[in-house]
Amino acid sequence: MGHQQLYWSHPRKFGQGSRSCRVCSNRHGLIRKYGLNMCRQCFRQYAKDIGFIKVKAGTRAVRGGTGGSPYADSSPRSLAAGLSAGRMRLSPELPGPP
Repeated sequence: MGHQQLYWSHPRKFGQGSRSCRVCSNRHGLIRKYGLNMCRQCFRQYAKDIGFIKVKAGTRAVRGGTGGSPYADSSPRSLAAGLSAGRMRLSPELPGPP
């Protein structure tokens, strides 16, 4: 058995080694919530394009607020519009969703 047959031969079906960022293929700081599968740096870069809106602390309602995520819009519709099945494809010449 040569080196090529042994190197990276262990199956990676689960765990950190099996997942990577869909934009830059980084394995660290991965955000998997809502099926994003993006590293935190790429998420900050593309958050507005995907449809996430950061809510300021002073604008949150006192009663009835969820107090959860700092991003207001996290619906699957906006995520599907911004993300492709494979890598992220963002073209400035294409119009956005209606």
